[in-house]
Amino acid sequence: MTSPGYVNVEPASGVRAMPEFHWNPSFIDYDNHFAYRDLAARPSLRDRAEALAIFGASMAKLLLKRAIRYEMIPYHVRADRSPGGRLRFVRTALGNMTAGAMRKRHAAADASAGAVMDRQGCLVLTMPEDQRVRLEATAADQFEALAARRGRSNGKRQFEESRGQASRLEQGPLFDEIESILRESGVMAAADAYLGRPARLVDVNPQINDVTDSFWRDIFPDAEIGELPATAYCHRDASGGDLKAIIYMSDVGDRNGPFSYVLGSNRIRISRIDDLICEANDSNSLGATDPVARRRFAALPKKLRQKGAFGNDLTPASPLSGDIASSLWSIEAPKGSIVLFDTKGIHRGGMVVEGERRVITCVIG
Repeated sequence: MTSPGYVNVEPASGVRAMPEFHWNPSFIDYDNHFAYRDLAARPSLRDRAEALAIFGASMAKLLLKRAIRYEMIPYHVRADRSPGGRLRFVRTALGNMTAGAMRKRHAAADASAGAVMDRQGCLVLTMPEDQRVRLEATAADQFEALAARRGRSNGKRQFEESRGQASRLEQGPLFDEIESILRESGVMAAADAYLGRPARLVDVNPQINDVTDSFWRDIFPDAEIGELPATAYCHRDASGGDLKAIIYMSDVGDRNGPFSYVLGSNRIRISRIDDLICEANDSNSLGATDPVARRRFAALPKKLRQKGAFGNDLTPASPLSGDIASSLWSIEAPKGSIVLFDTKGIHRGGMVVEGERRVITCVIG
């Protein structure tokens, strides 16, 4: 399944694959949800109009991004605002539009990494020590710059403040080192098999999380909720169905924000329109849980009240909450471990309550 020197990490004992789940827009009853019911009972015409306008603009932008497969356009192409850069962006976007179907999943029948991905939606392995040391040295400058930027942050830190963005043009050696690891480990072959087409490394994002991060704690800031729900911060990505590989650059235990994945949740059955509705709401202010966002979200028609970032809203009484709890693999692993996962499965990460977590998140498409 993997090259010599790479060690497979198996799911924790007792964690089982999630039962087949058909996404239903009403599995969260917002009309009776403690944080939404009063808002949903009496939305003003202004709130309805604002919510629909925000949703409509977000959906239009999203459809364009899906048409050009935006997530598959590398950062150095997306970020280049020069005339030549804009031309490259258009050329890449047009190439993506004519490249055929974005995803043709291949379910292998043997014990290959592709079969593990198809069954679980996630696989984990640990690289040899010498490989990890080389990667650590190559990524050192990126982490140093990110740590300095985080140090200048005041007050509560949000998710985007915890993540850097490497450019293939400026950090070519880092991309080369990661691509070598993904090939040698068998991770890229697993991605090829799972997607049913040749996969490639698109983006590289160094990330540092520690106890000052607040993005996962500050839900319903105007309400007293006591303990966070067991499904807090659980979500499906608002992306075009790419894969990600998270490389642990520090040892990660149960209190250091282990990445967690709901085994088998990559097999959730969801209609294309419901998936797009979730992505549209997660891509704008409607998907948040602050009072203004909730007021606008509650003003949407019931069909449009859907989120990929639904874990904060899920109540303990929901059957889905129990299914997630019994299938959630909290991946505690040493530095040098690689987590490949389907972003459309349910997952969460970075909930650090002690120490610091350093990872490199790679977009594979």
